[in-house]
Amino acid sequence: MRTILSIYITDVKSMLKSRRLTMLVIALMLLPSAYAWINIKAVWDPYSNTTGIPVAIVNEDTGAQVEGKTINVGEETVNGLKANPKLGWVFVDRAEAERGVHYGDYYAYLIIPSDFSSKLTSILEAEPQQPTITYAINEKVNALAPKITGSGAAGVTDQISKSFTQTVGDAVLTAFHTAGIELKKELPTIHKVENGILELEKALPQIEAIGQGAIALEAKLPAIKQKVNKVIALQQHIPDLNKAGDAIVKLESELPKIKTAMDNITALRDKVNSLQGIPTAISDMENRLTIIDANLRKALEEAEKTVAEANTEGTVVGNPAIAGELQRLTQLLDELATLRTILKETRTGLKLKLDEALTVMDKLNTDWPSIEQRVHKAANFVRNDLPGVEADIKTATTLLQEKMPAMEEAIHKAADLARNDLPGFEQKVREAANKIRTLQGSADLNELISYLMHDPSKGSRFLADPVHLETVRIFPIENYGTAMTPLYTMLALWVGGTILITALPVNVRNPDHKFKSYQVYFGRLLTFLSVGLGQAIIATLGVLFLLHVHAANKLWFVLTGLFVGIVFVVITYTLRSIFGNVGSGLAMLFLVLQMSSSGVTFPVSMTSRFFQIVSPFMPFTHAIIMLRETIGGMITSIMWKEATVLLSFIVLFFGLAILLKQSLSKDIELNSEEEL
Repeated sequence: MRTILSIYITDVKSMLKSRRLTMLVIALMLLPSAYAWINIKAVWDPYSNTTGIPVAIVNEDTGAQVEGKTINVGEETVNGLKANPKLGWVFVDRAEAERGVHYGDYYAYLIIPSDFSSKLTSILEAEPQQPTITYAINEKVNALAPKITGSGAAGVTDQISKSFTQTVGDAVLTAFHTAGIELKKELPTIHKVENGILELEKALPQIEAIGQGAIALEAKLPAIKQKVNKVIALQQHIPDLNKAGDAIVKLESELPKIKTAMDNITALRDKVNSLQGIPTAISDMENRLTIIDANLRKALEEAEKTVAEANTEGTVVGNPAIAGELQRLTQLLDELATLRTILKETRTGLKLKLDEALTVMDKLNTDWPSIEQRVHKAANFVRNDLPGVEADIKTATTLLQEKMPAMEEAIHKAADLARNDLPGFEQKVREAANKIRTLQGSADLNELISYLMHDPSKGSRFLADPVHLETVRIFPIENYGTAMTPLYTMLALWVGGTILITALPVNVRNPDHKFKSYQVYFGRLLTFLSVGLGQAIIATLGVLFLLHVHAANKLWFVLTGLFVGIVFVVITYTLRSIFGNVGSGLAMLFLVLQMSSSGVTFPVSMTSRFFQIVSPFMPFTHAIIMLRETIGGMITSIMWKEATVLLSFIVLFFGLAILLKQSLSKDIELNSEEEL
């Protein structure tokens, strides 16, 4: 240990004796800090100076008409950009914009086409068209400018979207508000319609029956037409009706005479009734004639018998005369029989006629009051109603003649409707009723009206910016320069170590081999660490007190800088001590590898798989985490974890030095032995 310290003390004395060496060491301490300070200051707040990035704006929008109102979204956008200093907006025509971007006068251009407003407002049409803003960027001018101008272009489109959404939203919500007012007015009618549809659903069986009735009526049309023709033909009999009416009126005028005749008939009936004895007398006459007939026949038989006996005895005196008388008597009997038959028939017929006459006269006497009343009623109808009936017949005939074709057509249409459309109509009515019941069960129309009547302006503002982003800054960083301080401080410490191993020798004169390899390594390491600690102190204190970077914990920021400086000096010094000039190259190569794999610029998750794998084994990965903790806000467990990993790098490189410096010491001593 004493030998190691002696080497270090010798180096210190050499630095103090030589002004040139002292100035070199001071320069070596300051150079890395200058690198860090200049870069941190340069990126202190780069986005506050974006107005120096010129972007050409071309507005060719000719505007559009919406419900009689002229709008020009392109012009509104230009006016908004003039009040927005986010970028250096330059308002030119298309030719100048294309030329300026091509030659690098402008970083980018935005062209708002002539149909921009008309396409935007096409949202109100059945097939809306999406408008397009042409954005061009000259990417060779600057690597970062495309990102900034791209952000500006996105901001322009966002501004247009918000403005358009608010405008359209205001129009739509205003329409909703008006609809809500109208809906409220029509609410009773709507309920009436709902109830009507539900009642209509209940009436569907009756409607179906009516439809079937229409079909049945269509089938009866031929018979109806026949009856209609009869009604039409009835008009031809109107003269006959008039004649019959005249006859009825005339009959009424003859009623007094008929009444007199009826009185005579009554008297006649009495007489007819008195004739009821005639058939009885005739019957008596028939009986007497029957007796006379029987007596005469008996006398005739006896006379004939006497004559017969006389002839038998041969007495013929006066017989011819008797025979003649008998012959006349026989004829008389035949005439008497005929008379009796005639009397019988006469009696029977007379009896029948008298009964019929009495029945007729009785019926006439009974029915006469009713007949008289009917005649008067018929006469009154003829006088009062028959003209109207005739007029109705004429009207009905005309109506039937004119309307029958339309009625037939209507009946056919009704039947067709019942056959073809009524089933679908019934289904639609049932579906509508089901939807009404579902709507009544799931939504309150009053709530819908209340929603529609909300303030349109508030709703449109909400649509334009529906989500309010509340940013909670955990471990807040004041500005971009502060955020980049850990990176540039760490790079300064690594660059400082690399400069050290290039500017100062890593070996000592050892001609008598009185120093062992590890003594040389650790002895000269103390010198490098002293200079490295000086670099770290200057870099960290300068950041805090010259640039006024805000650190969550200033003391820990300085201490962490010292610790990281020690680790980086150990690594770079060891590489140079073991491998000589090749070690300096390895230190530079190690720097490049760590920049891509340690997440110092982009998150490691955004890099390729190789860099993600090697990232945990890079000193930068852990050093940047520790420095960021001291700047943004410390979590002790993270600090100790990362410090442990960095300590492992010290142990690792100490081990490499002990193992490899001995074997490579001869070559290194031949080429690198010298004092400070």
